[in-house]
Amino acid sequence: MLSAVAARWRSLANGFWFLPGLVALGFAVVAFVLIRVDRALGGDRLGFTFDGDAGAARGVLETVAGSLITVAGLAFSLTVVVLVLVSGQFTPRSVPAFLADRVNQATAGTFIGVFTYCLLVLRTVRDEDDSGAGGFVPQLSVTVAVALAVIAIALLLYFIHHLGVSIQASSIVNRIGADTLARVEKLPHEPAAGPAEPASPPGHVHPRRPGFVRHVALGDLADRLDDRCEHVRLRVAVGDFVSERDVLADVWPADAAGEVEDAIRRGIALGLERDLHQDVLYGLRQLAEIAMKGLSPGVNDPSTAESALGYLRAALERLAERPLPPEARRGRLVAPLRSFDDLVEGAFVQVGRYAAADATVVVTLLDALARVGDAARQAGRGERTAVLRATAEDVAAPALEDARTERDRERIRAALARVAP
Repeated sequence: MLSAVAARWRSLANGFWFLPGLVALGFAVVAFVLIRVDRALGGDRLGFTFDGDAGAARGVLETVAGSLITVAGLAFSLTVVVLVLVSGQFTPRSVPAFLADRVNQATAGTFIGVFTYCLLVLRTVRDEDDSGAGGFVPQLSVTVAVALAVIAIALLLYFIHHLGVSIQASSIVNRIGADTLARVEKLPHEPAAGPAEPASPPGHVHPRRPGFVRHVALGDLADRLDDRCEHVRLRVAVGDFVSERDVLADVWPADAAGEVEDAIRRGIALGLERDLHQDVLYGLRQLAEIAMKGLSPGVNDPSTAESALGYLRAALERLAERPLPPEARRGRLVAPLRSFDDLVEGAFVQVGRYAAADATVVVTLLDALARVGDAARQAGRGERTAVLRATAEDVAAPALEDARTERDRERIRAALARVAP
């Protein structure tokens, strides 16, 4: 249960509306509290507070509110432009990371929140009647509004700086690479052990709708199964796309499938796109896409491709050292996991096809494969070097044909020789 709740919370927190909405709501609460404080003071002015009349208070609040909503529009426009640029130049899969950026969320929430604060305070300002009674000027609240306006302007400057830094190729590659490396450390590493599958035919559980498998709550799902079935094997891994005709799980005995299908569907979260939290292959594919974009004629940025290959190498080096069991087991539940061969293919194969015309990038890729092979042998997993050698040969073959000079061919042959010799 906790795993499913945590997955839903991440989905909310990474959206561009939830946390900014909470920040704006916080400013609204501050407005109500300060208005009550002003009413409790009963017009007694503190030494540092606003000392104007109702008309002046309205002018200040209207100016701050109007300015902040204009600045908010500017910030949102900049964010949309950046999202378009990043999506086109790097990879559309990096857009969710920008939406989940805490600085961007805090900036949006602050601008909207200060605007809301000013509106709530503005509605309480009252002019005195002819007898001099009935007037109300929330002096402390207006003073705080001015302070919030200054803070918001400072935040705008930092937001523009942060936006400029965050769209640099090095920042994008570093963020995706760091997230991928963090995910590698959380991969299951204990071999699955348990009873074999029953020999009888299983029942099948199908999804209700198509989508990508974003999250599999193994612990929660195993608890939900109780004693209603003997054995369950999931047929999908995190990152797979499924349709209504695909099988999510095989269930033994077959007649128990109808009893546990709702529990299985709740334990497998589907979405419109993949999620890096449980899907290390998704992180590798994002880095590979950035490398391929850098090698495309429209972008022509091999330096970015080499940076992405560096993080791919770092991730595969760690993966080469770790035990990667073919499946995970929780009681009677068994789920498939990605193999080392799958991860190598997702990281390097497509990049190699795009890099054939650039000998320098090909040499960088082959060097990455060689270093991953070194890590595998040092960890006592020499059997993993076979896929590295096969991948290197597939990458080198077209590159040797497209090489423009004999020196380039020599560099490629030398780099190939270092891969699992």
